[in-house]
Amino acid sequence: MARDEEVELKQHISFGAVVATIGSILIALGIAWLIALNWAAMPSALKVLILVLATAGAYTAGVLFRTHDYEKIGGSLLVLGALLYTLSIFLIAQTFNLATSLQANAFLLLLAWIGILFASYVFDSPPSLVIALAEFLVWISLQYFSFVELFRGDFSVGILAIIYLIVGIGLYGLTQIHKSRDHEFAGVYRYWTAFYVLLLTYILSFQS
Repeated sequence: MARDEEVELKQHISFGAVVATIGSILIALGIAWLIALNWAAMPSALKVLILVLATAGAYTAGVLFRTHDYEKIGGSLLVLGALLYTLSIFLIAQTFNLATSLQANAFLLLLAWIGILFASYVFDSPPSLVIALAEFLVWISLQYFSFVELFRGDFSVGILAIIYLIVGIGLYGLTQIHKSRDHEFAGVYRYWTAFYVLLLTYILSFQS
């Protein structure tokens, strides 16, 4: 009897947490909409403060939910924090007119995926690692085209394929390292290794 009451109490708490989370998200969206409407008229310092607080708030809420055994909600908030971190970097750069070239955007994306990669290990978040690896893929391509533009060279599918081959080998090595340590990130690296191999095959089809 006591066990049934305990299960019912946990279900009630879980339902209350879900309702509270949905309500908080709706309120946050409303506030975000008001901020977006007045974004252009806001001082630069206020913009930076809003972005920093939003990112820190998402990460903090994610950690708190996971601490109280709400893994899915906490994980979703950590993913939101990763996306807000990336968005904040580019919006801050746009505010101060820093992203004026292809190389500048590549550098901003470098800061984004390195930060998310670090956070994914700190908070033990596989979805954040997926975001970091996705941004890493975009960064490789962006950086390559930036070098082509900088040195005024010609685009070469073969060189890009070699770059992806090296990355694929590196990811396979990371897969084996994490697998030997029985780390949960091993599965993420394994799937991304396969994805890079397929991407390499696709690029080589153009070369042929």
